[in-house]
Amino acid sequence: MVMKYSITENLQDRKGVISNLHCFLNRHMDTGFKSKWSGFWSPPYKFMDYYAIKVNGVWLGENTVEAAEYGDEMIFHHETDSLRITEEVSAPSTTPGVSLKLHFENKMEEKKAVHVALEPGVDIRDKGTDIDETEYKTEQGPNRVTVSRNGKKLMISSQEDFKLTGGSFTKTHEPGETQKCFIPGHISFRKELETQSDLEIEVTTSKGVFGELQDIEQSFEGEDLGRLFNYSLESVKNLIYDGENTGVIAGHPWFQSFWARDSFWTVLGLIDAGYFELSEDILTNFAEKGLPGKINLDGEDEYRGFPRSDTAPLFIIAVNKLERHFRSNDIIEEAKEQALERLEFDEEELVDHAPGGTWMDTLERENAVDIQSLWLKAADLEDLEIESKLESGLEKFEGENYMKDSLAENSAETINPAIPLMYEQIKPEKASRYLQKINGEFSSRFGARTRSITDPGYESSGYHTGSTWGLTTCWAAAANLSYGKEKIGKGILKKLNQFLDRGQLGALPEVVDSEKGHSLGCSEQAWSAGMALHVIDSYLLGIKVENTSKIIIDPCKDLNCVRTGKRVGDQEIDINVSDGEVEVLNDPDIKIELRGE
Repeated sequence: MVMKYSITENLQDRKGVISNLHCFLNRHMDTGFKSKWSGFWSPPYKFMDYYAIKVNGVWLGENTVEAAEYGDEMIFHHETDSLRITEEVSAPSTTPGVSLKLHFENKMEEKKAVHVALEPGVDIRDKGTDIDETEYKTEQGPNRVTVSRNGKKLMISSQEDFKLTGGSFTKTHEPGETQKCFIPGHISFRKELETQSDLEIEVTTSKGVFGELQDIEQSFEGEDLGRLFNYSLESVKNLIYDGENTGVIAGHPWFQSFWARDSFWTVLGLIDAGYFELSEDILTNFAEKGLPGKINLDGEDEYRGFPRSDTAPLFIIAVNKLERHFRSNDIIEEAKEQALERLEFDEEELVDHAPGGTWMDTLERENAVDIQSLWLKAADLEDLEIESKLESGLEKFEGENYMKDSLAENSAETINPAIPLMYEQIKPEKASRYLQKINGEFSSRFGARTRSITDPGYESSGYHTGSTWGLTTCWAAAANLSYGKEKIGKGILKKLNQFLDRGQLGALPEVVDSEKGHSLGCSEQAWSAGMALHVIDSYLLGIKVENTSKIIIDPCKDLNCVRTGKRVGDQEIDINVSDGEVEVLNDPDIKIELRGE
């Protein structure tokens, strides 16, 4: 299924991001560039705040746009008194930038002259610098204008002849916050138009990577989760970049770095979706750099010393999954051994970790239940002798009706016990009580809250103190599915569907207010999409890959769906599930065990 939207209403409230491995363009569907994060980016640098187009004296914008289309490109349909104009914006894999194509259709019977002026709001700066006062340099060549600052260049070119008119100037504007951009002049074209004509313009940077993601034909259809799976896959691919390093950024528009925990949670979904080579590249990138908590796309400032307490166990979990589905390599294997060496215990025989190093990095959390659980999962997968010690440690978090978030006094009631439940690390009788609490006090219309609604510190908009995340929602869904609460698990997962048609179309947000549902973070978050893929394949469908020669399929009992193109090693598997009964639709050279037969 190819993501495709055709919309005529509420254009001002919806936006899109198109990207290739080098850059992205972030824009609202009414043509607006409404925040400082809008515009043209090559992470972690901005190059353009906006562009504006004037045709025969009329600016194309919210007053001329009649409809918009969005998928792998943005298409805006404009209408003036005498013209129909289609504005197509794409990010071709073969260029380090975006391509703008204007199609003009004459509504009048007589021949018409069309005057087009492009105003580029150039803003070449580092992501962390709002206003850079360094001067620009402008050069003009045949059908090309180049604007440069601090060694970086933006080039605007066309096959058509144009003039640079109006003179250059600096402009202060207010897209939510004060910004300053440089206008090198208006890039002006003239065309004679009888019936229809085209004009193409490229906006590029001076450096790019000309590669493409592999194309894997696959889909999931059924259970009102088909769009969630297929659109989440497109969303994760939208977040892949390949500059100095290969990886998946944490989120559009502002998390323009490769964060370890975000990458590794996302890789679980990429592996389920068959992107083995890409997953290997991502894990190798971190392995080569000594497993930092974060890698910047320009190769600098890798945050080696910054505490990310879940980096090591999540890396081990992701590597183990890749090995079972595909392969590993010597660099990854060496890094996995080094990751195991990071496991240390305190005097209470619990995992010792940096209090600020958990995914809830706005809070200080000693002996966090999620870190204990992740290390236990890593030890289980690697069959380590230390597993029993980690199990004993996790038991210290268990209560009668719920698990402690940490062993600190007055520990908050958080969603984090969903992780040991997801990994089936809790005995069924207690798990049932814990899930009852999650499905009650942590449940919102939008997914799973980070903190119980009855906790004294609960805030519906609190980043880690009560808001609802795509990540926590996927944990809660997987936790229920792990213990046979299939209807509830599916219901939680389906709550993510509502976000596909609002905000950034086709994307799952980072975090929303648990009462109002409005976004509090990035509009497109990698681990939200990656974990949706993972939960559907590994928990809803119950596909367990033991190795490239054997898999087990144990879906929910009342599941009805078709999953095609599931990669395991060099094989592809197509299955139909009808009321939980599995039919393999092709003949792969792999042993498939169907549970329940």
